[in-house]
Order: sequence, then C-alpha cells, then structure tokens
Amino acid sequence: MRKLVLFALAWFVFVVWGLELGVAWLFKSMTGSWISQSSSVYLSKVWTINSLRFLVLLVLLRLLSIGFSDLTAGEFGRRELKYSTAIILFLLAIEVAYLRGYSPQILGEFRYHLRISPNAGIAVLSLASEYVYYTLEILSVNLLYIGSLRLGSERLAILFPVLLWGFAHTLNVIVAHSIEALLLGIYAAIFALLMYFPAQRTGSLKVPIFVWLVSMVL
Repeated sequence: MRKLVLFALAWFVFVVWGLELGVAWLFKSMTGSWISQSSSVYLSKVWTINSLRFLVLLVLLRLLSIGFSDLTAGEFGRRELKYSTAIILFLLAIEVAYLRGYSPQILGEFRYHLRISPNAGIAVLSLASEYVYYTLEILSVNLLYIGSLRLGSERLAILFPVLLWGFAHTLNVIVAHSIEALLLGIYAAIFALLMYFPAQRTGSLKVPIFVWLVSMVL
C-alpha cells in the first residue's frame, strides 16, 4: 500500500496536476494571466507541459517496469467499440442538455486559437499541439490505472483515476467560478468512471483512449 500511495502522489505532482499548475504559475508570473493571450505564449506553455509530461511518464514507466506500449494494451473490436460508442453518446447528451445546444469542441478550440493567433497556419499548429496534449493526458491516466492495478487492486485501479484525475478537475477553480469548477470535477469523475470500468471489463486500455479523444473532437 505504501508503494501505491507514493506512486499516486508522484503521478499527481509530477505527471498531471502539480506539473500543470507549476507551469501555469510560471507563465502567469511572466505574462500576468492564467490564460494564454497569444499563440506564442500558448505554444510555449503547452509544449513545456507536453515535453515534461512525456519525460516523467518515461521515468515512472521505467520504475514500474512497464513498457510504453502497455499504456495502449488490449484489443479494440466490436465489443470495445460498442462500449465506447455508448459512453460517447451518453456524455454528449449530458453536454448538449447542460449547454442547451451543440457545437463540435474541435471547432470551438480552433476559434479560440484563431483569436489569439496571427494567422490560420499558427492556429492549426496550436490546435494540433493541443491534441498532442490531450493524447499525453489520457496516456498518463492509463499509467495511473496500470500502476494502481499492479500496486493495489482492481477497485483502486478505477477509484484513483476517478478521484485523482476526474474529481481533481475542481482545481480549475483557479480560472473558473467555484460552482463551475465543482461541476467540472463531478463531470470528469463520472467521465473517468465510464472510461475505466469498461476498460477493466474488456482488458483494453484502447477504450479510454478512443472515448477521450473522440469526445475532445465532438
């Protein structure tokens, strides 16, 4: 149990939230804002996070004697596609009901990058960098799942992503209203539960990857 707690703490501080908050604070101290106001600031910030996250991922993988390919282990056949599609449609329905409308997330992200970018090419580069960020994020959560499974139990392997990644989204209170941050945390916790319960049942970590990336597009 001690090894699991140390692993979870290291993941929380060095892979996801501690890393992101540290980099965000550094850029805020230089620019005066938590939110990127220009494409140069955004690209510098997101690639600082991407690069550091990838390096720490490799370190933790080595310490746990896990290969990088283990983060995407498992098949993705009809069963996994059926689970994934049901989850995506359910989450999409929640978002549409909450927002009282629908607009693809990727279009919203692109419009944001166009607002802060000098031209469309830079906006596309920023958007691509954002989706590299999303990919590394879900691989990081897969690492938390695998580590919790190996050092703990099947129950903890689901609980830790739900709490340490999902509900911890309440830390966005830095840039959002407290109620919005709380709702985001609850939503992300449900998101994590819906991703990793079927991942455990099917033995496929491709399920959360597919669900997450498709949801970030839709």
